[in-house]
This record gives sequence, C-alpha cells and structure tokens, in this order.
Amino acid sequence: MTTYSQPRPAGTPTWVDLMSPEIDKTRAFYHAVFGWDYDISGPEFGGYTTARLGPHTTAGMSPNPAGVPPMPSAWALHFASEHIGSDVQRVSSLGGKVLFPPLVVGTFGSMAVCEDPTGATFNLWQAGQHIGWQVADEPGSATWFELYSPDAKKARDFYAALLGATAEPMPGGMEYYVLKRGDDTLAGVMQIDPSWGAFRPQWMVYFTVANTDETVARVREHGGKAMGPIDESPFGRIAALADPFGAFFKVVQPPAG
Repeated sequence: MTTYSQPRPAGTPTWVDLMSPEIDKTRAFYHAVFGWDYDISGPEFGGYTTARLGPHTTAGMSPNPAGVPPMPSAWALHFASEHIGSDVQRVSSLGGKVLFPPLVVGTFGSMAVCEDPTGATFNLWQAGQHIGWQVADEPGSATWFELYSPDAKKARDFYAALLGATAEPMPGGMEYYVLKRGDDTLAGVMQIDPSWGAFRPQWMVYFTVANTDETVARVREHGGKAMGPIDESPFGRIAALADPFGAFFKVVQPPAG
C-alpha cells in the first residue's frame, strides 16, 4: 500500500474533495462504491467529512454552505503549497484568478480557491495538521488527475509555470500534455473536443479500483451513471462515471502485473 506521513512537495497534487447538495446520500454512495469510512467534523468546520480507507485519509466532502445558492457538484483538486500567500500572487501574475483568498482552517492548514486562465477551478493547500491524503494509488484512492480545457496550450503553460513543471505531448491523435517534474508525472491536460457539447472546463479525478466492471455495476446500483462504455487502454480499464448528484469522476483498473 502506498501511504504518506508527510505533506506532499509543493506543486504536487495533495488532496481531492467534493461539495454535495445531499451529504448523507453522497457519503452512502461512495461508501458503497469505494468502501470509504468517515470522520465527520463539528459545525465549526461546516460538517466537513474526511473519507478513510482503514486508518488512512483519502478524500473529503462537504455539504453546500447554508444560505449560498447551490453550486454544481464536482470534485476539486488541491495542489500542495509551502507559501500560499506568494502562490496566490503567482496565480494572478500568470493570468489566473483568486476566487477565495487564503483561509486558515483551524490547525489543519490554509486553503485558497483559484481559477486558471481557461476557466477551470483548483485549490491550493498549505498543510498544517492535515497533510493531504495518506493513501493513493490503491483501490478506493486517487491515482491520476486530468484537466479538460478549451485551450489546452494556455492551460499547459499556466500550470507548468505555477507548479514548476515541464509539459510533454502525449503521442496519438488527441491534444494531450503530461505535466512532469523530473521523472515524476503530476497530471494531464487535455483539449476539450467541440463534439462534447457544453462541457465546462474542469479537473477530473481518477480513482484506482480492483475491478472496473464491478465498480460500474455498484455505481449504477446506488444511483450513479456510467457516461460511456469501459475503455481498454494501455493504462488499464477506464470508466467515466457520475455520482447521483452529477459529480464526474473516473475509475481505472491497472493492468495486471
């Protein structure tokens, strides 16, 4: 099992979470799909839920804030920061927007909500007691992150500069770039195809699963949707899914061996 006990390096993915209009049903759905158990905070932290695989944190979710118009349910990706104040300044200088400036979340850390120059939101997280996920790349945990952008080149350049990464084009017919730091891959950037229709810019989270077919069946059984057929790829068997409240995510069963 790939586990972590220290904060992730600055500029690397470190946490994913979800805002839900019906948090109890959302918790039940992901428990059924991924086997997550939960720690639920008190009202001082808005009932924020931390999902666990055994003792290891893996993701978060929260209810829509009271008195705020409902927002689309979506998974959010957080990048690690060591100096969140200067990082949000860099977001602005690189052409992005700071939607919510750094907020101290008790002793857990500090968070800022940002938007890249092509319209996709992402978060920055400077760890305190909460280091981010403690398990990844295992069944039920996050494993890959993919940006769908209407201008992949502009997004590529923004994230490469912000994260201190390089960007390599992926061979094949689609416009796809892999963000890397040295030999470590961070995330992918993909051009939105006009044939997708009104598909908004967004980050997509991939979760590892032991069996894609069984996972798709559980998603359907518990009120979610499969967005298309299972894709056989060199990286494993991939399915695009949506939870009962419309949040998109993908699952991948890694190749045997």
